[in-house]
Amino acid sequence: MHGRVAAKTRSHYLPWLFLALGVGLLLVNMAGGTSLKLSPEVMYAKLFWPFLKLLGYLGVGLFLGQVIEALGWTARLGKLVRPLIGWGRFGTESAAAFSTSFFSGIVANTLLMGYYQEGKLSLRELRLSYLLNTGLPAFVLHLPTTFFILAPLTGMAGIIYLGLNLLAASLRTLGVLAYAHFTLKPTVAAREPVESAPQARGLQFAALWKKFQKRFLRLICYTMPIYIMIFLAQQAGLFDYARQATAGLITVTFLPLEAASVIIFSVAAEFSSGAAAAGALMAAGALTTQQTVVALMLGSIVAAPIRALRHQLPTHAGIFSPKLGGQLLLTSQGLRILSLIIVTGPYIWWS
Repeated sequence: MHGRVAAKTRSHYLPWLFLALGVGLLLVNMAGGTSLKLSPEVMYAKLFWPFLKLLGYLGVGLFLGQVIEALGWTARLGKLVRPLIGWGRFGTESAAAFSTSFFSGIVANTLLMGYYQEGKLSLRELRLSYLLNTGLPAFVLHLPTTFFILAPLTGMAGIIYLGLNLLAASLRTLGVLAYAHFTLKPTVAAREPVESAPQARGLQFAALWKKFQKRFLRLICYTMPIYIMIFLAQQAGLFDYARQATAGLITVTFLPLEAASVIIFSVAAEFSSGAAAAGALMAAGALTTQQTVVALMLGSIVAAPIRALRHQLPTHAGIFSPKLGGQLLLTSQGLRILSLIIVTGPYIWWS
């Protein structure tokens, strides 16, 4: 009993400690306590404004997730994919999050954490549902952006690259479904949606707003310090060093030297920079279609952990918790890298 009270107390004060840590780091830097010497313009353009936009996205996602719960749309969303999700022995809540993840990963993650906190999901089902959502749904969600970047720049090589990523995402989704089918309890599959109470069907705005404020404040307390720490690490050159060190480990005998630049661009900058470099090398005749595909795949594999740390860790820590969010992110990225290696190996052998 004493252990539960202590754990509850820690969970109550921990977000505030994280927030104090983040604000403290920022104040130390602004007071000249670090060697970065960041100007107010840099702080605004690269820290404050991006963080405010991130909070906006997170706030909208959190609010929409709570509206879905309050209106009792869980069962309706779950029915869309019940045959597929039912085979994996996932419940209605997981099915609803899976359907939502095709449109917004933030809303889907918010739903999962909300269901877990309310006791509607076990920790095991939350983890598996999250991994399920990072497969095919995540690929479909980002497909429009990646397609219109790759297709004009790399042509057929980009189409093949997307095809391999589609295959890898499908393997991840089917693999998680199969694992869940043999590990989740049958009672989870048989769980039927619980009818909402009459008062829950009408949107009780006051109660929803109070709940939103509490969760959003907790989200800020976790997200802000991690975002600040990653920003300071980036300004200190930590990520540049990691990129260069990682890219330097790549020595592929079946690719020409020019292909290394594609990989480095993919790691050192954003995905669009790697695609632009690949397109330029193809146009110059330095790379064939097959070599470009392999270079892009290897660049994607190497860049995955760094991009996840920079772009996803703050949001995961805020929506879930620093520990759980980090575990989920580490597992999903490991699974993604493994699936990309599985589909890239046969392609290299075949080509």
